Amino acid sequence: MVNGRKKRIGADRRAIDAGPPSGWSERRRAVERRLPAVAEIPFSEWLAHLRSKTPEPHET
Repeated sequence: MVNGRKKRIGADRRAIDAGPPSGWSERRRAVERRLPAVAEIPFSEWLAHLRSKTPEPHET
């Protein structure tokens, strides 16, 4: 088990966007990483959004 663990100690390759390995062509249409888009909305709009997503409770 020790040998398997040593193989995984290396640096995380996902930390930088270095592209494909040498000899490989780029298969992605857009090279840029997918980053989330964040927008600020009023709290009342957020509450309305949450209310629309929650299911109605069933009466038992």
